[in-house]
Amino acid sequence: MEAAGWVTPADTYERRVGRSRTVTVALYRLGDVRALRDMPGVDWEAARGLPKGAPSPLREYAKLAPTRAAVVRAFAQGLADRHGVRVWAWNSPYSGRWELDWERIEEAPTEETVRRELAADPEAASYAAEIVLCPVWGEITREARELLRPGRAAVVDTETTDLYGRTVEIAVLDAATGEKLMDTLVSPGVPIEDGARWVHGITDEMVADARPFEKILPRLRKVTRGRIICAYGAEYDRTVVLKDVERAGKKPMHLEPEGNWYCLMQAYADWRCHP
Repeated sequence: MEAAGWVTPADTYERRVGRSRTVTVALYRLGDVRALRDMPGVDWEAARGLPKGAPSPLREYAKLAPTRAAVVRAFAQGLADRHGVRVWAWNSPYSGRWELDWERIEEAPTEETVRRELAADPEAASYAAEIVLCPVWGEITREARELLRPGRAAVVDTETTDLYGRTVEIAVLDAATGEKLMDTLVSPGVPIEDGARWVHGITDEMVADARPFEKILPRLRKVTRGRIICAYGAEYDRTVVLKDVERAGKKPMHLEPEGNWYCLMQAYADWRCHP
């Protein structure tokens, strides 16, 4: 009857069921309920005489409201169409709320704009308290899209003689295409420790005839110049590279500023474990 729009609750209250669950109980005015008996065209006797489990003849009158998921998705699609941007919507299993973010084109639309549009939407506004705008993963998603632009970033990985030791192998990939820009063994000038060899499988014999770091440094500078340098554990790889540059007596140039490096491991952790 409520789904058909014939009657609305006058009030509600919460009632405990079991140890940890509560249910919402609707309260109706007696006069409103009695008035339903006089509605023309409704076969109340057929509804009362239904056997258990049989579908009610009153269901044809029900106006099923759209689900929260449908409302949020419709709002997200409308937001994308109005502003010409990509919109991402996710139902968080951690908070039970929907989380919404979008790409920015010349900084628009802003969070304030979207919040106003949400409040003005006749259906989505009722779920506004259950929709989180601009979650942590949204910023990371936008950063990732930026890093995947052609020529924007390179991914660097090093293997070393020991923890924070000297480089024995270095590889650089184009972040957008996966193209190999550099992949070479490096002679460290010192023995490779057993623990490190167990991790990466590189032996002293394999690097015996490899070039030293100062010889591969020009190529490393060239393939990373003008790009964000991404690494899975950027603090480690940056430290290893700068120590080798120092030992070689060379200038680190664009390899030194922390702002030129981007930690993929931290970004992944933030994306997976955001509150």
